[in-house]
Amino acid sequence: MLRQARATLLILPFFSLNLSLYYYASGDAFRNSLWSLGQQSSNVSAFVPITVQCHDTPPSGSASAQVLNGPPTTRFRDNLRDDTSYITAWSNAGFTNQFMSYVNMIYLGTITDRVPIIPPFAPDDHISSSAGIIPFGDIFDLEHLRHVLRTPILEWRDVKNLSYHNPYSTSEVEHLGCWSTRNRVSKDPNRAENVVRHLGLDVAYTRVPHVTQLKPLNPEDNHVVFSKLAATVYPVRPLVSPQSLPRFTRSPLGHNLSPDDKLACFDFLYYATSGVDVYEWRFSWSPVWQSIARHLKFTQPMLDLGQEYLRRAFLIHESDNELPPFIAVHVRRGDFAYFCSTDSNPDCFPPLSVYKKHVDDIAVEIQSSHDIDPHALQVLIMSDEVSPDFWEEVRKEGWFHINHTTEHTLERLGEWYPPLIDIVAQSYAVGFVGTEDSTFSLMGQRRVESWNGGVTRSVDLRKGF
Repeated sequence: MLRQARATLLILPFFSLNLSLYYYASGDAFRNSLWSLGQQSSNVSAFVPITVQCHDTPPSGSASAQVLNGPPTTRFRDNLRDDTSYITAWSNAGFTNQFMSYVNMIYLGTITDRVPIIPPFAPDDHISSSAGIIPFGDIFDLEHLRHVLRTPILEWRDVKNLSYHNPYSTSEVEHLGCWSTRNRVSKDPNRAENVVRHLGLDVAYTRVPHVTQLKPLNPEDNHVVFSKLAATVYPVRPLVSPQSLPRFTRSPLGHNLSPDDKLACFDFLYYATSGVDVYEWRFSWSPVWQSIARHLKFTQPMLDLGQEYLRRAFLIHESDNELPPFIAVHVRRGDFAYFCSTDSNPDCFPPLSVYKKHVDDIAVEIQSSHDIDPHALQVLIMSDEVSPDFWEEVRKEGWFHINHTTEHTLERLGEWYPPLIDIVAQSYAVGFVGTEDSTFSLMGQRRVESWNGGVTRSVDLRKGF
């Protein structure tokens, strides 16, 4: 299986040319191993307060290559090896879109012989700036990914001394030149200010060559093609010299550096595609999902946290060991009102009965595929709907939900954790009904299908079913 995965990474670029908190116990073992390698050649009435700490060091583990000069340094450049090339990228928007952007960056690293350096998740859409920074490796098991890919994967905290207690304060600001994938009519790059400030960087941008776009003749095209980006930043004889291209924009502090050769960096990779279609994460054949994302399991502390919440949601006594088989339902409303019809109907969202129809269909299919009695299946619903009538209907259906208000999740764990716990909880399901066009739903669907062999459906708000 591993050999097949590695072959896919090599073949897909050619194909696309033709088409297109919990936390692990802190420790310095992971960073020290990098250095040593380099030297060697639902309803609860009471709760127990939980302290979730972001540590400046990653979980203990081992690296598979000589990729850093030593432990984290004040300046990132002091830790980059002369014989190694690197890649990183920023992102904004919500947690799921940031996740997809970072995984796109990891994939691009695998086809450019560059070591990925993953930034943390930083507040943007849906999360306030005061929520702080969440390291990628606090949520996802990077040691497992390294083992599967047999390639080094870094986080910025491996490379540079960063503070998570005072996330926007750094001992030194470094100048850097990066690439912007913004379309040609955009006047500004995606500066992703919170994460860039956290990393202590002052960034100038150069547009990627227009030939890297999926539709080069369309100046408004947002989508860029992996294989063409790879040709642009490959460490040896790249497609174009960065110094030969005009700058897009100066840095906030005024420098005008061209894109860095040692550390290729991008402002936004959410719209990257193999060239076959746009938004390819929608498809089971997505190269990024198949080769990278499906191997990004949650850390054990996050899995344990999800199980704790599921037990309380399903009213399971602690003495019981197993969760019931269940179908997860994600009903996205709120900001998705723009998908509704234009007749200003405030109740234009599909009713809960539409989701129930999919739940019933999935239950029948699960009986056949998993030999699970439909009557044994529970339903866990997640939604941003605030109407009491909606939740009363949920109660009448006998469906369960994680009530973050009565759980005091925000007070105990912080602003990131209500959606994070829901994301982890979804991954335990054997069936999933989501909302079309929601990346939150899409990731739940992918995990249930790939990890559990589950059955999934989605409700299209435009069609009403």
